[in-house]
Amino acid sequence: MTILIIHGSPRKNGCSSNIALNIASEFKADKLLEINLQKENLPYCAGCLNCVNKGIEYCSHSDITLSMRDKMLEADLIIIAVPVYILHMSGQLKTFIDHFPSIFLMHRPEKLMFNKQLIIVATAAGPVCRQTLKEIKECFTYFGVSKIYELGIGVHAKDFKSMPEKKIQEVAKKSKAIIKKVKKEKNKHKVAFKIRSNFLLYRMIQKKFSPSKIDHQYWLDNNWFDNGRPWK
Repeated sequence: MTILIIHGSPRKNGCSSNIALNIASEFKADKLLEINLQKENLPYCAGCLNCVNKGIEYCSHSDITLSMRDKMLEADLIIIAVPVYILHMSGQLKTFIDHFPSIFLMHRPEKLMFNKQLIIVATAAGPVCRQTLKEIKECFTYFGVSKIYELGIGVHAKDFKSMPEKKIQEVAKKSKAIIKKVKKEKNKHKVAFKIRSNFLLYRMIQKKFSPSKIDHQYWLDNNWFDNGRPWK
């Protein structure tokens, strides 16, 4: 198993990143990949639409985004570690997601995304806003990921080392339950109804009203207008 951790926190000893690393260690992965968004210093999406209109290799920040894309495709399990800032995901994580509209279902989804599992680890000093988990889950659903597990927790601490024992035990319990689910679902390729239904909707749009020649040709090349499906 190859695991990718996407660190969405600017803090070196952040709770979300440490929890994600602890979860990853339980799988004894063959390979551990990491994307540290603070270190990568990824600029804001320029809105140039090159990724959509030409290909991701034409992204204004392709020197950074191409390797990020490759790591996502290589991983069997993706773990997102993110703090809650003003009721939502961190700016670093939002900037990361903003760079990948080309692989959304309605454009040119990557086949390898459909067989992955995702764990979202979201932490806050107080209660974690459900909206944070929901918005990240929705984005990755549109990337084609069906099996998404959520671990949202208010840690009542400023960093990982100062977390109360009660919270440490709560995290351990929730982590154990998610790890069990991930191991159980490994190699099971069931695609969520929402993804299937949205794919069929976009299939109709691409077939009859496609606003993009490159998108239309991509769907044609993959035989998706006939019996082909990205999850098969």
